[in-house]
Amino acid sequence: MTHAGRLSPVICPLAKLGRSSPGSLEFTPSVRNVPFHHPYTVLEAETSFTYSPTLRCSSPCLDQGYHTLVTGGGVGDCANLPLHSTATKHRRSQSRTVIGSNFDRLRDELVLKIFSYLNSAELCACAAVCHRWENLAWEPVLWRTIALCGENTCGDKAVRCVLRRLCGRTRTGACPEVQRLFLSDGTKISDKGLTALARRCPELTHVQLHGSPNITNAAISELVARCPNLQHLDVTGCVKVSTVGVYSRPEPSLRLCLQYLDLTDCQLVDDSNLCVIVSNCPQLAYLYLRRCTKVTDAGIKFVPSFCSALKELSVSDCHQVTDFGLYELAKLGALLRYLSVAKCDQVSDAGLKVIARRCYKLRYLNVRGCEAVSDDAITVLARSCARLRALDIGKCDVSDAGLRALAESCPNLKKLSLRNCDLVTDRGIQLIAYYCRGLQQLNIQDCQISADGYKAVKKYCKRCIIEHTNPGFF
Repeated sequence: MTHAGRLSPVICPLAKLGRSSPGSLEFTPSVRNVPFHHPYTVLEAETSFTYSPTLRCSSPCLDQGYHTLVTGGGVGDCANLPLHSTATKHRRSQSRTVIGSNFDRLRDELVLKIFSYLNSAELCACAAVCHRWENLAWEPVLWRTIALCGENTCGDKAVRCVLRRLCGRTRTGACPEVQRLFLSDGTKISDKGLTALARRCPELTHVQLHGSPNITNAAISELVARCPNLQHLDVTGCVKVSTVGVYSRPEPSLRLCLQYLDLTDCQLVDDSNLCVIVSNCPQLAYLYLRRCTKVTDAGIKFVPSFCSALKELSVSDCHQVTDFGLYELAKLGALLRYLSVAKCDQVSDAGLKVIARRCYKLRYLNVRGCEAVSDDAITVLARSCARLRALDIGKCDVSDAGLRALAESCPNLKKLSLRNCDLVTDRGIQLIAYYCRGLQQLNIQDCQISADGYKAVKKYCKRCIIEHTNPGFF
């Protein structure tokens, strides 16, 4: 136990944040190339398919493995432990010393490689072991991505703490290594914290701020102005945000490099704000306006005018969007691959036919709740968009005739939702099952489907997950 710094107690600054559990601050190391967006996995959560919740390692009901049976520390277990002699304890202490010595002999580069697989909570725990580990755990290369989650984490304090440790190592006081910040699961940040982050981390490329009600347009403006390489911005649930642009400078608003923008539940976004957003972000490829209820056809017409390279668009629950809005979106042509107009109850066959004929490379379409959509539009869609992979036509006026067209023209269909389609029978399901044998997900909840249709899917679509409400199928 003579190694320098081995038992030096160092208090980690993040320990002062008052988190109730170490899992409230998570870190995604730079060596893991974790994608932040996939066009047909993350975004298909809009459909009525049911997805299994992600299991976290901190879940109390998750099986932790057989080793928990032999390392448990209950009171009863301690009473049955055998007594060991002083010599045995001495040998064990020597073995622990040898193991520690071997690790201490590793070069800093190897220790950093090991640390790169740890999340931020584990890095903070390592920083409290000794002075050497503290210095290594706070190497900026390990903090390229910072993820804060949990209601017990104060985003402002956590960001301030991390910036103080990282930026104190540089002469300029900046943290150019930090590239991604993600706040989720109740972690909130204010304008002050976001502004400090923007000033200290000019190389940010991805920012996700879920459910931060105190963020305003001023902080977003500061962020996009000071981070010219910002490509991904998610402000879901930031109810005070209504626009994205740079307004604090005397010159005209700058054109931004944003390619991904999620404004879900930002209900202050209206037509005029949408015009400003798309004019400032001409490189947008992914735009999500879910539940932006003030957006109408007048605002939708600006999208293809400024964002000609748009690939994915969601205006689900925007009740003021009608067929005229779809006529404008059809101008995007073959580039459009993903479209959701779920619960836009003023959308009918007329608008959907135009989309089908002009945007013939669609991969994903969600028209759930558009009750004016019938077999007529679905037939045109099937014949025009043969590359369709996922379709949600729940609660639409679709029958077996529409399913026949889908089955014959879209054999590569992977996901289909028919929830609340009262006109669909076993015959339509059998056609889908026979022709679309690669089907992976089928939702027939609240449909008039018997065991015959169910068995056909099980026979031809071996890997298909069927969601239903018929207790006789179990």
